Amino acid sequence: MFKVIPLTILQCILLTGGQVFLKFALMRMAPFGWNRAFFTSVLVNWQFAVCGLCFLMASLLWMYIVKVFPFSVAYPMVSMSFVIGMIAAVVFFHEQVSWSKWVGVLLIVAGCLLIAGPAQAQDAKVARQHIVDAAKRMKTMQCDFVQTKQTKLLSSASVSTGKLYYRQPDRLRWEYLTPTAHTFEINGEKVLMNDSRGSREVDIRRNRMYREMARLMTNIMSGQSLVGDQDFEVSLAPVDEKKTEWVATLVPRRKEVRRMFASIILRVTPAQWLVHQVELVEPKGDRTVILLKNVKVNQ
Repeated sequence: MFKVIPLTILQCILLTGGQVFLKFALMRMAPFGWNRAFFTSVLVNWQFAVCGLCFLMASLLWMYIVKVFPFSVAYPMVSMSFVIGMIAAVVFFHEQVSWSKWVGVLLIVAGCLLIAGPAQAQDAKVARQHIVDAAKRMKTMQCDFVQTKQTKLLSSASVSTGKLYYRQPDRLRWEYLTPTAHTFEINGEKVLMNDSRGSREVDIRRNRMYREMARLMTNIMSGQSLVGDQDFEVSLAPVDEKKTEWVATLVPRRKEVRRMFASIILRVTPAQWLVHQVELVEPKGDRTVILLKNVKVNQ
């Protein structure tokens, strides 16, 4: 949750920058009047344009912040603009600021750190532990899936459906039913593929790429990716104030994994603390979203 701090600071800098350029523009503007000189001074003043650009960028960034972070955390962080505005007043306009105002600035900073920090971090820690415990309890899992792949080369997404089977520690079977029937199975030390062209078998002990892919896929689908963080930098946050769903964003640490995925996004509901949606983002921007339905565990 501390990631909200640099984003809101940047948003507040853009917002304050817009106000600074607005102040400069107004200082240069001709006295107000319904005459040509006044409107000319407005139209030719480049500082008005920069002011508008700053406000536009601040608004776009704010929309992202509000979408990603809880509103109760994001909105109070706007108060950081008071801090940045105070600094701008001293630097650009040479205004005198009393020590009592600087004390107020420090209190605002402290309040923002308290809002963005311990409580939300503790909630995320508890949620992560729930997910880890659920992953450890899961011996077997089967479900239906809907896989949607969006590539930059194609205007429309391709959709596949099928069934998924998992068994600890390293058995995973993808059984595609539509639009074409084929299977992809990770079976211990082998990867088995079966489609219209026939069957193929890969010994993952001799193929580093398949070995890495098999390990990652079993860990991702079971939720084991959150148990240890040797592969990914993990951030976990609720999607809303009621915490009806949690989103885990996994960013690869190792170069081998970064070649396959730019990031992996897991969605988890508190009902069972199981992954119900996986989004795989590739380095070139292609995305694959896998929605898990009718999940049955240890049956």
